[in-house]
Amino acid sequence: MSEFEMSDLGLLTFYLRIEVAQEEGQITLKQSAYAKKVLTQFGIAECNATKVPMEPNPYIHKDLDGELMDPIEYRRVVGCLRYLLRTRPDLSYSLGIASRFMERPTTMHQKAVKQILRYLKGTIQHGLIYQKDGVGEIIIGYSDSDMAGDPDTRKSTVSSKS
Repeated sequence: MSEFEMSDLGLLTFYLRIEVAQEEGQITLKQSAYAKKVLTQFGIAECNATKVPMEPNPYIHKDLDGELMDPIEYRRVVGCLRYLLRTRPDLSYSLGIASRFMERPTTMHQKAVKQILRYLKGTIQHGLIYQKDGVGEIIIGYSDSDMAGDPDTRKSTVSSKS
């Protein structure tokens, strides 16, 4: 401040569409306003919410015989949802699956993305919470492989949870 003119704007509350709440010993990051904007933009704001972003053991494949959907619109939806991954790691797996089919999306892939949007509607207030408690953090991770579960490439799909 002795070298340049500066103003103290207080604690950070909003940065790059990320809402920041700073409290004693805790910082919360979420993107509720952006998520609402995405739901409104794609006409899903009044949809029914769901509790899971993707059905367990989804059978999503290239669907060469399926009805094609506009790939530009599909990419827009998936791209907007991918921006939410900064504060919503719970969307990583389902968006990763949906991202595989950006070249030639069909109605099957559109249904999967709509499921993710419905999940977002029901969990719009979710985000990341960082707490300071003075104890070293312990990170636990789980991994699972489905042994050639991808119907297109026959490669194993590994899902992990940490």
